[in-house]
Amino acid sequence: MGETTPDLQALIAAAPQFGGPGILVPAEDSALLRWCLSNGLKVVQLMSLMTIGLYNRPDGAYLPSILY
Repeated sequence: MGETTPDLQALIAAAPQFGGPGILVPAEDSALLRWCLSNGLKVVQLMSLMTIGLYNRPDGAYLPSILY
């Protein structure tokens, strides 16, 4: 987990590989998404964030998870 987009970029860059379907990068974080694309990562599947009830946007950078 990182507090800023550069923190997330460092975590992603340090990963030796991505298991399973890869990582989820919020399209809303355009700086992170552009960085990922410019560094060889590819969009495999677009997904929509859906919630039940009130949604509070996270403060700062985040990578969502679907593996609860």
